[in-house]
Amino acid sequence: MKQDRRVTGDDFLLELVAFLATSARGCLDEPPSYGPFRLIDALSRLTDLPKYATCLKDDEFLRKIKADIDEKKFSVMTNTEEFRNMLDSVVRQVTKQLKARAGA
Repeated sequence: MKQDRRVTGDDFLLELVAFLATSARGCLDEPPSYGPFRLIDALSRLTDLPKYATCLKDDEFLRKIKADIDEKKFSVMTNTEEFRNMLDSVVRQVTKQLKARAGA
């Protein structure tokens, strides 16, 4: 029986590195739409970083972005327009948040 163990920040980082490395390799042979999917999936995974790096605070904005991404990221397989709209929305939201945090 496999014993459950807590995923550490080191584990999370290595999993993310493995995901990005295999994604980069996969992009050479996969359909072109998989590249944007893999990038947005990596972004979703990165928003979990505060769970493992205690120097980062939990960020409500990032949690919302993650939920938006996770809800629609698989639409790349069935509805590219919906996927494109989700990507555009994420870019707009992040841009707006960057401006707000910079005091612009």
